Amino acid sequence: MTKKWLALCIAAILMVFMLSACGSSTKTSASKTTGKVVDIKVEATDFKYDKKVIHIKKGDAIKITLHSDDGGHGLAIPAFNINIQGNGSAEFTADKAGTYDYYCSVMCGSGHAKMTGKLIVE
Repeated sequence: MTKKWLALCIAAILMVFMLSACGSSTKTSASKTTGKVVDIKVEATDFKYDKKVIHIKKGDAIKITLHSDDGGHGLAIPAFNINIQGNGSAEFTADKAGTYDYYCSVMCGSGHAKMTGKLIVE
């Protein structure tokens, strides 16, 4: 009985740590913006995004909005400290050129690993 209780407590603690890492959105401060604000809308459905590649210009202020009818998806861009979970948005400045991966940050089912895309900052 005590082994079951201990296992249950450990599982509960691990769940708290995992959930505490989740957030609805992340906003980074704008620095060296071009003054142009780019509004990007991404639709998530059936383990895919409607935009597999997103092109933006270095220096642009970006507002990215994620929408899913079921609300059970996310969009993370680690290079810019972005993590939208569920329907929501985040803002950041595209202050470094390159190609960056984005992916679903909410475990959404069997096709979860296929929910990826590229953000290209030119």
